[in-house]
Amino acid sequence: MKDIILMAAVLGAFGFGYFLMIRLDRFLDENRNAIKSEMQKNLPSCVMLTEELSEEELVEEIRCFREAHKGAYILLCDGTEQDAS
Repeated sequence: MKDIILMAAVLGAFGFGYFLMIRLDRFLDENRNAIKSEMQKNLPSCVMLTEELSEEELVEEIRCFREAHKGAYILLCDGTEQDAS
């Protein structure tokens, strides 16, 4: 009789643990997706335009930045990389 109660208790503990792990996995997956989508929303607030970009690429970078940051002012300066930081 003691063995049956012990086996039922162990099976109950395993079942509860399995249920708990499924809930934890679902929770962590939701958080991972939320963090991923939040990271995708955080677009850079600074764009460095270097000599290596073609004119079309420069215009495209400025256009994308302008779309992502409505009402932003764009200031273009001439200087070295050390001046930018």
